[in-house]
Amino acid sequence: MQDGFMLRVLVVDDEPALLELTRIFLERSGDLQVEVTPSPLQGLNMLAATPYDAIVADYEMPEMDGITFLREVRRRGMTTPFIIFSGRGREEVVIEAINNGADFYLQKNGNPSTQFAELRNMILQGVRRGQAEAEVQRSGDMYRSIFEHTGSATIIIEDDMTIILVNSEFTRFTGYSREEVEGKMPWTAFVVAEDLERLSGYHRQRRRDPGAAPGTYEFRMVDREGREREIHMTVGCIPGTDRTVASMIDTSGRKRFEEELRATQEQMVAAFEEAKASQESLEAQCREMEDYQATLRGIIDFLPDPTFVLDRAGTVTIWNRAIEQVTGVPRSRIIGSGARVVSGRVPGFCSPLLAEVVLSRKGESIAREIHIPSPNGGEGTYLWGKASPLYDAQGRLSGAIESLRDITERRRMEAQIRRRVDLERMVSSISGWFIALHPENLDEALDRAIRALGSFLDVDRSCIFRLSSNRTHAENTHEWCAEGIESQIARRQEVPIVSLSWGMAQIVAGRTICIPDIADLPAEAVAEREFLLEYGVRSVILVPVATAGEVLGVMGFETVAKERSWSGNDVALLTVVGNLLADLLVRIRAHERLQKNERRFRTLVERSHDCYIRATKLPPAIEYVSPSWERLTGYTREEFRDDPGLVERSVHPDDRETFRALMQEPGADRLYVFRALRKDGCYTWVEVCPIPVYADDGRLVAVDYAVHNINAWKQAEMALIEANRKLSLMNSIVRHDILNQVTVVLGHIALLQDRPLDAAVAAALEKQQAAVEIIRSQIEFTRDYQDLGARSPRWFPVEPLVSAAAQALRQTRIRIITDLNEVSVYADPLLSTVFYNLLENALRHGKTVTTVRVTAVSDGGGARIVWEDNGVGIPAEHKERIFERGFGSHTGLGLFLVQEILSITGMSIRETGTPGEGARFEILVPEGCARFE
Repeated sequence: MQDGFMLRVLVVDDEPALLELTRIFLERSGDLQVEVTPSPLQGLNMLAATPYDAIVADYEMPEMDGITFLREVRRRGMTTPFIIFSGRGREEVVIEAINNGADFYLQKNGNPSTQFAELRNMILQGVRRGQAEAEVQRSGDMYRSIFEHTGSATIIIEDDMTIILVNSEFTRFTGYSREEVEGKMPWTAFVVAEDLERLSGYHRQRRRDPGAAPGTYEFRMVDREGREREIHMTVGCIPGTDRTVASMIDTSGRKRFEEELRATQEQMVAAFEEAKASQESLEAQCREMEDYQATLRGIIDFLPDPTFVLDRAGTVTIWNRAIEQVTGVPRSRIIGSGARVVSGRVPGFCSPLLAEVVLSRKGESIAREIHIPSPNGGEGTYLWGKASPLYDAQGRLSGAIESLRDITERRRMEAQIRRRVDLERMVSSISGWFIALHPENLDEALDRAIRALGSFLDVDRSCIFRLSSNRTHAENTHEWCAEGIESQIARRQEVPIVSLSWGMAQIVAGRTICIPDIADLPAEAVAEREFLLEYGVRSVILVPVATAGEVLGVMGFETVAKERSWSGNDVALLTVVGNLLADLLVRIRAHERLQKNERRFRTLVERSHDCYIRATKLPPAIEYVSPSWERLTGYTREEFRDDPGLVERSVHPDDRETFRALMQEPGADRLYVFRALRKDGCYTWVEVCPIPVYADDGRLVAVDYAVHNINAWKQAEMALIEANRKLSLMNSIVRHDILNQVTVVLGHIALLQDRPLDAAVAAALEKQQAAVEIIRSQIEFTRDYQDLGARSPRWFPVEPLVSAAAQALRQTRIRIITDLNEVSVYADPLLSTVFYNLLENALRHGKTVTTVRVTAVSDGGGARIVWEDNGVGIPAEHKERIFERGFGSHTGLGLFLVQEILSITGMSIRETGTPGEGARFEILVPEGCARFE
């Protein structure tokens, strides 16, 4: 933008007084010429007739709003800087304006002088930005044009001789198109056979030593038609790359192009001089490569995994310390030997070695397990070997490296895990036997369970004892014995347990008794030791059969022939089986109580005002309909059962999507509201709550539907919504007009203050300005407060709302850091205003704020969202009052509104920062209103 150059600006606003005020303020600087119109349509005609340097438009206008006007300007291909200048400050409007191509967004508030100065600054920034983008485009076009129009055929060549870029002169020389050449053809395709070896030698020599290869030479080129041309070519390496640039001139008429050739040669000489300067750097890199290879050998030598390397001929070149320790073969006896020597000296290393196989397959990586026997006759060592190819700088196979990892401990763990999995499967099978078990089959199921467990655990005897109701005796009710083991069930009836106090105390406390050797029982367990020895028991594990703190019996596993121990996993899973047995006994008793409760609840449902329906899944059928169905719909229960499609046909057409969702989401935790046609032809509103019914195996077997008549409530709700809609529309229109007039008043006050005034008049103007500012903030607050609770709450991800607030305020001095764990909250749609106001509060009052951090953590089924900054913080005496309406140094409404929005869905906010160290706001989200994705 040149000095003294006048910029032409178009301003569009439906408020004439505000238009005149804008023109006066913008033209005061003398470098802007402002033209105004109250009509967006007239503004489009003015843009078509006259070029403007910038456009300023209001948002709310009768013919079309500012965003629609912006879209139409951009649709017509105009890139003129565009600024939305509006009293509507909602952040979603700001985001929509920026997304549709607006350069800036400025809200009509604050001091008019400051406000219009900021508007002028935005206009100048937009114009400068457009000029800079045009200059960048011109520069790019210029450099492309230089390559294209050098006057000689020019190409750029990759290290593998492929041509990656050509200009038009080269395509004219050869007769090939760019698409046929670039990235597809080598430059050797254009050289006659007699010159090919010479030029290929130059190419290879230039890669080894750029200074040794000639920079200019002649050759014969063959074009598409097979015609030969005498060509003088100048070649040079592009510094820092493997690429070469070549410039070619047809020397069939050498004298005519002599001057051009000399100029090209001078350019290439300069390029070669630059290449020579980099030679020393290349030599230093070679020395670094040698050091790197030595370092790499040292690294391999100290790797914790046994590792060796074969060269291309299969000779051992590296044998590290770890493999010396595993195999016992020192490197001095193996380096330089062939691979078969390794196989012969190291037990377990089968021929061919993995590295040999890699060499024979020309580079394919392979792996397998290797076992090295222990020289002491023990378990030995299990290794997992993997071999991979090694390549030289030219990409040729130069050898293979084989690494071994000790997996002996892992195999032990796998064996333990397999045993645990097998035991878990056994426990799962037993659990499956007990599902839906009829009381008559109880004894058979218990015998089957202790037989399966005894066989799996490899014990001699397994049994179940039940305690008497008064806990004075125990009875051996079930027993399994291994082959050759004598049964003891007949001898262990009515066993008195009063003397077995130590063991009974452990069982009552819910502890499993695990005794690998009966002799190891504590001194206070003398009675228990004598009891077990009486039956020849050497090792035993006793598991409580208990549930909800009530001990019902004991499950025991005994060995007679030898001692044995049990792992912690065995004990844990047997404890689960004990709980299953207890649950089985309790379930049978509960079955009888359930039948009694069912009769009582059926009476309650039959007499309820709401309607209850049960629909089974397999087979699909209506199992039950309560008598209130006829009162709700006018149809009898028989009509409903005989016509399965009656309900779906009765649903209002506009609500059938809701009804289909109800049918498809039986497990959803929500209510479904729709209209249903009664038999008398009238629609009634109903609210349906689906209650899924699952079998013991988790299958959905039926759905209970609780149907509640909400017709009267819905009619009142619709009347209230319509009244609120009309009231909101009237408030929006009045508020927009009032804010425009407030801006006009503030503008004229600012104009008067720029003139010399009597002190009393100046003081009066300041009071008037303060009063008008208060009026404006109160009117703007009514906009947000009016929308509070007007729309239904829903789920919102928090991260995009924080980003949108930062984008809407267009701030750059504060860094915003988030760690929100993808949390979403159930809140009023005005939740975005919460984060907008918190960020605005930090900008306005934080003074020294440079960073805002927003985090979220789970908190007792809900969440705690923390917003904290590093500003001056909030004085301790103000902490209890900052959420009060009217408190603060600005309008005193921002934090009050934040608290009101959050309270709609039960959320709360508190300030817990340290004065002088920054503000810290905690938003507490109640249980059920937060979820982490």
